[in-house]
Amino acid sequence: MWSVVIPVKRLPEAKSRLAPVLGALRPELALAFASDTVAAAVASPAVASVFVVTGDAAIASRLSALGARILPDDAGGGLNGAFEDGARRALALKPRHRIAALTSDLPSLLTADLTDALDHADLGRAFVPDAPGSGTTLLLADVDGVLAPRFGPDSRFAHEASGAALIASAAKSLRRDVDTAEDLDAAIVMGVGAHTAAALTRWRSRSAHYAMSMQATVRTFDHSTRSGTVLLDDGTELAYDADAFNAGGLRFARPGQRMALRVDDDGRITALTLATLPLPQ
Repeated sequence: MWSVVIPVKRLPEAKSRLAPVLGALRPELALAFASDTVAAAVASPAVASVFVVTGDAAIASRLSALGARILPDDAGGGLNGAFEDGARRALALKPRHRIAALTSDLPSLLTADLTDALDHADLGRAFVPDAPGSGTTLLLADVDGVLAPRFGPDSRFAHEASGAALIASAAKSLRRDVDTAEDLDAAIVMGVGAHTAAALTRWRSRSAHYAMSMQATVRTFDHSTRSGTVLLDDGTELAYDADAFNAGGLRFARPGQRMALRVDDDGRITALTLATLPLPQ
């Protein structure tokens, strides 16, 4: 059986890279991500306990109601420090259980996919890479409880270099963490949990521009100028500049992508973002 340790940042600091897209709703969606992650972990037959490490009272209240045990984040040391401290305290409370470190931003996580990954206990210390392949979403401690987390930029390579085994067969829902607008779009397409789905519904209902936005398909995108063109559904081609592109909080666009866009009275695109996301106000 496993004790799963999940650190969760204070809401004002969470998911800062989504700020251009989510604005003031960013903390609400970050909490929804963590709620779906915890709910999926609590439901796993391989998981005896879920320990959430946090210093945020709102997070503690929500996630304890979902079945998590709250460990105050008072050790410092950032994400890896929170994983280490959580693992230490989880082992003290449940010494017979193996330790698994799980990130909190997995809104598409399926319980069965997490359970399948935890069944790789025979690998000893092991990890699951994120969807892009350079990060980590799950790290399993060895039988002696040694976690040695290396979360952060390029953590996949850091964990490999430290001797952790790669769980290559891990399912997509366990690898789809969310840091950017593109990640959120991919999670929505994959399917998100009940908490994230409800938050997205509230988000869209609050966006005065969501119902009025037009949709189009990316025709061109120039990475150097962050500008390009889109085709409306009637075949009309419109150009967008860097200001319009940056307003949507995206990093890149690919030909063929569906976009939501806002056009002013002169027919100029003033903002565009992925079609699954409401336009920022």
